[in-house]
Amino acid sequence: MKRPSTKTEAFTLVELLTVVTIVAALTSLGIAATRGVTEKTRTIRCLNDLRQVGTALQLYVGDNGGRFPNTSHQGVTQSWTNTLAPFLKTNFLGRCCAVPNHQAKLTYAWNDALADATGQGIMSPMLRNPSSTLVVAELATNNAGDHFHFSSTPGGVRWIVPSQFQAEVNVQCHGSGANYLFADGHAETVSWPEIRRRLAQPNSTFLAP
Repeated sequence: MKRPSTKTEAFTLVELLTVVTIVAALTSLGIAATRGVTEKTRTIRCLNDLRQVGTALQLYVGDNGGRFPNTSHQGVTQSWTNTLAPFLKTNFLGRCCAVPNHQAKLTYAWNDALADATGQGIMSPMLRNPSSTLVVAELATNNAGDHFHFSSTPGGVRWIVPSQFQAEVNVQCHGSGANYLFADGHAETVSWPEIRRRLAQPNSTFLAP
């Protein structure tokens, strides 16, 4: 009586290579998807931090007769984060989670064009268009300090060219753009091309009120 055959067929080299290629491709897609989710999560966390600053700013302005905070280089002892501390959550660090190795203590920088010649914060009625005027941006990775400014630029802040802005601000902290807080309290992610467009607008209120 003939026994049934127990012979099994092995994969050919081509079949094995095909399987390996498919597994590698699926793994790559999975890693890319995970990275995309992580980057999106960081962007959202950063936006939430900036919205918290926006809420604190509105409360501070309301309690101080419509006046904006100072920044530390203007001869005052407190950073804007300390000034707004009573209105911020206790876990606010002033650092974007997308740049954990940034050299600065604060990675969110204040627009000091929102201070007058005496070093005091401007009065809110001076803002022509609060929803378009920048308050807080993400500090460029090679900078340190709690503020950014362009007051030494010939022509003043209304004539900043993209390269000057990019030297101060991390314009691609979140992929192709970065997060920005505006004087009306709203925060949004804005692409670098859109920032360049806003800088180029005649009589722009993007940097100066």
